[in-house]
Amino acid sequence: MAASGVVKVLVSFYKSGENSAFERHRSRVTFDLAKQSSVAEVKKHLTELLGLSGLTLKFGRANFELELKHIHEFLSGHEND
Repeated sequence: MAASGVVKVLVSFYKSGENSAFERHRSRVTFDLAKQSSVAEVKKHLTELLGLSGLTLKFGRANFELELKHIHEFLSGHEND
């Protein structure tokens, strides 16, 4: 049986080559490890659910790279569920 639940996320936008974020968004996101069991699936889920493509365009950026921190621990902690 796969785990599911709500996870708090913080999305920070950085300009290329800079260390400080110019925009931050906090949210709660539902995850179902049966559907989002890999990092690629988690990135797709976050991008669609939070509308990251639209936010990126709002800030005048054409591209973005989604970097996940601490997600590997989350996914590996539930691989036997």
